[in-house]
Amino acid sequence: MTEQVSYTQLKGHRGGVRLWIEGSKLSTAGFKREARYNRTINGDEIHLTLAANGEFKVSGRQRNGVNLPIIDMSLGRHKEFPEGTRIRAVFSAGKIHISIHHEDAAKKAREERFVANAAEGQLTEGSACTGGGISTAAVHMAIGDSGFNSRVAWVVDTEIKYLQSAFAQNFAITDETVCFEARLEELEPHLLSPVDIFSFSLPCAGFSRSGTSKHGLSPEEHESGTSLFGLMSMIRAANPAVLLSENVREAQGSPMYILLQQELIRRGYRIVEAVLDNRDTGTFENRQRYWFMAISSGLPAELLADVFKLEPNRKYHQLLDLMDAEVPDDVWADNQYLKDKQIRDQAAGKGFATRQLLSGSETKVGTIGRFYHKRRSTEPFVVNGDGKERLLSVAEHARCKSIPEVLVAKCNMTTGHEILGQSIDFQQAYQPMYRLMNAVRSWLGLDLAEAV
Repeated sequence: MTEQVSYTQLKGHRGGVRLWIEGSKLSTAGFKREARYNRTINGDEIHLTLAANGEFKVSGRQRNGVNLPIIDMSLGRHKEFPEGTRIRAVFSAGKIHISIHHEDAAKKAREERFVANAAEGQLTEGSACTGGGISTAAVHMAIGDSGFNSRVAWVVDTEIKYLQSAFAQNFAITDETVCFEARLEELEPHLLSPVDIFSFSLPCAGFSRSGTSKHGLSPEEHESGTSLFGLMSMIRAANPAVLLSENVREAQGSPMYILLQQELIRRGYRIVEAVLDNRDTGTFENRQRYWFMAISSGLPAELLADVFKLEPNRKYHQLLDLMDAEVPDDVWADNQYLKDKQIRDQAAGKGFATRQLLSGSETKVGTIGRFYHKRRSTEPFVVNGDGKERLLSVAEHARCKSIPEVLVAKCNMTTGHEILGQSIDFQQAYQPMYRLMNAVRSWLGLDLAEAV
């Protein structure tokens, strides 16, 4: 006979667990009513085999004049098969093989791996939509600062120049880190090694207001919309116990993120989410970001209790405090075309007609985007006493986002601003991961000095 497969769930019965199988799939495999069979249980596998003098008998009942075979098996309190366990039953001629559902097995495996690796103080990380690795570095630093060793096993991005920057100057990435230059949906999942912690975004161009306005497409219609399918394949392959994700504010509640989160819940994760801005961290750039963290649901829910209760860590009081001590004369310009454009925009009643002209006394700045180097009229400019203007330097841009300057120190202006403009408030990734890992340390009762 052709093999048949059935996925089902174990139910509680009289203080134990009950396996119930009925129907034509039993008859097809030869397990007809009154047939005898033997059973063996090896760990998390159950084997049923037809035998003329078997110890057990197939029971049954009449339904619409037809004998319906039933296997009703009590598993008691078997530790491998607790109540609610999902199973897979494979029916072949004279045999039934029962094993743990592959998704339940994956859930158990990632939780056991995470606990074992944490207890040894040696965790693994993966990163997707990595860019220059700013979020990757924040997660890696937080894990290290909470007392654990970790290594970034692999990173994924479509832009080779950003990956090259990350490999050249990012302290989280080493020669042992595997680099995938690929779209998420084209990456072959079997190439990914399992990791304990996975940080990622989805391309934001389809979600942001500027992106949807420019392209006239919904996130699902945008070319980046299919990245969701690649992401889910990656999560299935890498099977992390912890996930951390960020995107623009508009991603929260979008159809793509609702589907993503519901699928994660179905696969056995629990999720908390938050919208964060510079008031949560004390960072200088005023930009909202949507975050969620997920952990495998077999880990204590309390681990997530406080991950987004951040503490402002104000390093600079005013813009002048973070500005470079020396600035070349040739970076200053009249930018008359921008001044003329502002007059036209104001006359046209455009909502973004007011420019961000900064003196140095400001306590925050607005969004500094990916193409900041193009001198766009809506983004911050520093103005000197004679009315000339300049962009923030790459180092100043990094300081506005609390990003360690070493991560972009070797970048030219274009690449540096592109990496930083797509990046995060460093503290928004660092603090939640630091809080989670401290909670893990406390839960496991680890002596970090010994673990590391």
